[in-house]
Amino acid sequence: MCELFGYSCRQEGSAASSLQRFAEHSDRNPHGWGLAYYTDSGAILKKEAVEARKSAGYYNAISLAKSKIIVSHIRHASVGKINEVNCHPFIRALDDRDWVFAHNGHIEGVGRHPRNSGETDSESAFHILMDSVRDRRRMDNGVIYHGLVSGISDLYEDYEFGRQVGLNFVMSDGNVLYAFNHHPEKPMYYVNAGNATMVSTQKLDGGAWEILPPDRLMLVKDGEVYRLSDRI
Repeated sequence: MCELFGYSCRQEGSAASSLQRFAEHSDRNPHGWGLAYYTDSGAILKKEAVEARKSAGYYNAISLAKSKIIVSHIRHASVGKINEVNCHPFIRALDDRDWVFAHNGHIEGVGRHPRNSGETDSESAFHILMDSVRDRRRMDNGVIYHGLVSGISDLYEDYEFGRQVGLNFVMSDGNVLYAFNHHPEKPMYYVNAGNATMVSTQKLDGGAWEILPPDRLMLVKDGEVYRLSDRI
């Protein structure tokens, strides 16, 4: 089952040591890896449809990734071919911001969104969320939070969220790291390490990792958790 990682720091930083430990879980998720981080010119996205811990490209990418926000994913293919385009994170531009999104789980019945480059339900879910952000920001004076909450609610309403359905995700616009946990078999964790907060589906070290409460959207900015939604 796929693994997720997100990192938010007060200033530009590196998560290379944590991402090295993250790659140790790719033996059970050998179908690809992806890494996104931000520079002044926008998001940098690296992907390969190979096992992360066997990829020189992965270790090179994590060594170069110095940013206030980093998102990574290692893939176990359940929907879609094993190729680079189906690897997470996915990217979409909105209002001069690059959004990136990585997902763990399966949403039964989600059709292929017109904006999809690949075949996965994950990419479709991303675009459904982004469509909600796009539409709601016009009503909410540009506030993004309500659009994401509304998009999550739409997914709940339109698709049956049973035992086999999961909506764990991390996403970012380069300013805020968003994390959400809805998966009956895959909790998500977060930890604050001084000037940074990390979110992952794995406890990556001996730190005081806490469980992200289910069905709540967590917002992290400049390395600090500053909002946790009510249960959605």
